[in-house]
Amino acid sequence: MKKILSGLLIIGFLGGGAASIHAAEENVNGTNSASITVNGSLGQDNEDENAPNIDEGSDDWINVTLDTANIFYTTKDSQHKTITSPDYTITNNSGRAVKISAEDFTVTSGNLDNVDALKISGADYSAAEKSVDLKTFVEGEFLTLANNQGKMNVDTDAQSTHANTTTYKYSGTTKDEYYKGKAEQTAHTLTLAFEALGKDGNPVAP
Repeated sequence: MKKILSGLLIIGFLGGGAASIHAAEENVNGTNSASITVNGSLGQDNEDENAPNIDEGSDDWINVTLDTANIFYTTKDSQHKTITSPDYTITNNSGRAVKISAEDFTVTSGNLDNVDALKISGADYSAAEKSVDLKTFVEGEFLTLANNQGKMNVDTDAQSTHANTTTYKYSGTTKDEYYKGKAEQTAHTLTLAFEALGKDGNPVAP
């Protein structure tokens, strides 16, 4: 089973430096009310690796925290030939390991015609670097994270054996000196899919 998170918004600043994107917040000023989104968790706790009433492989195991607004940009020092980004974090809060795949990457504004290479990279549970080519995008696995106790296999792994948190970033290059005297902005949506692995750290058969 896979649970898809869509709407990982990516803004590209090519030739114009970086800008900031902040998590959603509201300043209540001059009005007498505000709406707050409240998420409740009732019943079994998917952060408990021994939760007895959640089926193996169920989407109910998925509990991941990540930034949903990302940016990449070119650097002045490289004469806007090098693409980089801040570091972003993904944390698996679940009692089961999770496989993260890149399902889709779309350009919603602008284009990447003058970008030679663009990828997203991060370390998986074993600290091995994994990446997905976003320029010539093909759907596929990105990386896997251990459960919130640092285990892939709940029964046999010692606590903190593996990583349940990773940082990822964007990198790439632009064509020639195109952005040396030009500035463009692009917008993209990267769709990630999350698959809860079984108690032994392997995919659960349908």
